Amino acid sequence: MNLQALFDRCAVGISGICALHCLALPPLLLLFPLLGDTLLTDELFHRVLLWVILPTSVIAIALARRHHPDAWVLRLVGSGLLLLVLGALWAHDYAPWADTALSLAGGALVAAGHIRNFRLCLH
Repeated sequence: MNLQALFDRCAVGISGICALHCLALPPLLLLFPLLGDTLLTDELFHRVLLWVILPTSVIAIALARRHHPDAWVLRLVGSGLLLLVLGALWAHDYAPWADTALSLAGGALVAAGHIRNFRLCLH
């Protein structure tokens, strides 16, 4: 497996972790209220994932540009990263529901872009 494919897979995995966190945390907090005081609920969790997915995505896309000039990859990943940044840095403090919505939409766009990027690089 080449480096670009590894970074694409990592970015998709991180997006999945983010989505799982956003979807599973509210029911888990209802079942286990003590989780409310853990790192899992802290805004630091989103920011750490953001600081991991940003360079991972940029590196994967930069490495892939040699293989294809597909603008849709840039649009999908770029839009997704923008939504993730807005969710983690703005919406988390002002509207928790918006944080979840932006994170889920952003993660889906990032994952879709990296899957497209991975497939285009196979050819």
